[in-house]
Amino acid sequence: MINSTLLEIDKNEARVGMFVHGFGKQWLRSPFAASQFKLSSPAELKVLRESSVTTLVIDLSKGIGPTSSTVELAKPIESSTPANTEAALMKATGMVRSIFSNAASSTCIDHQQVEAVVDVVDQLLCTRPASVLNLTKLKTKDEISFQHSVAVCALVGLFARHLKLDSNLVRILSVGSLLHDIGKIRIPTAILTKADKLTADEMAIMQTHPREGYAILATTKGLPEIVGKICLHHHEKLDGSGYPDGLKDGQIGAAARIVAICDVFDALTSIRPYKKGFTPEAAAEMMETWSGHFDRVLLKQFFDCMGLRWLSGPAQTRQITDETGALAQADLNNF
Repeated sequence: MINSTLLEIDKNEARVGMFVHGFGKQWLRSPFAASQFKLSSPAELKVLRESSVTTLVIDLSKGIGPTSSTVELAKPIESSTPANTEAALMKATGMVRSIFSNAASSTCIDHQQVEAVVDVVDQLLCTRPASVLNLTKLKTKDEISFQHSVAVCALVGLFARHLKLDSNLVRILSVGSLLHDIGKIRIPTAILTKADKLTADEMAIMQTHPREGYAILATTKGLPEIVGKICLHHHEKLDGSGYPDGLKDGQIGAAARIVAICDVFDALTSIRPYKKGFTPEAAAEMMETWSGHFDRVLLKQFFDCMGLRWLSGPAQTRQITDETGALAQADLNNF
């Protein structure tokens, strides 16, 4: 369906009073936390023009249009905005809060409620992925753990589809990523929200959350084994320096490798009590330099999915590209 009120314009044609509907495929470069908003000040306009975004989509029904010279250049955009995206995401966050709270008191997961959250995230990913993932930037101190779970679920769902995985496997990965941090309900709040660096003793307690989560999930009937493995192994690293088991290389299933990438990416780009959020580009650059941490083939695929540049030299890029061809037949069968 073509919406004649949506126009794509060059960022230099933007004016105060325009309503920004989105940034198309450049959504990840957006310097703004909100995905849809009205340009209300010269300061916001300056931020937009100095960003790496080149074009934006405006909604003529909600704000002023371009100058007459720009109208001829503007392109109609297909509309895929669901009703009240932000409200749906807030609903998903509330449901995750309830899941975690119930698990803390009964040590059991409400499987149906988990499926309902995944349904919400899936629907939003299919209709408006940019707005979903932009809104995951909006984390509040009291909701960080729950919103992080929704964000990682969205990232994993998007990435799994990019990898062209079977729909049933995409669903399982989404459930596993939503519950990957369920073990944190057993970690003292003072440690979870501490603004300063954790002490060695506090870090040791924090590092128990994968095993605690695995124990909780083991008591829940109907969850695929992969879901538990994701929870248990999402902090493992290919060089064996991760936790809780110090697994290496092929000992770590592809599902945990996928979730590990999405987990760290969201953690780096989010504001936490102890740090500011990095830009997606800065986060990608950091992750690429962490030798031995991530599966390099999957990391390159994740960057492609997110529209981020792979900064390694041409030789290494060619090697990873060659390895990618065998990804579906080999590594992705090892979940």
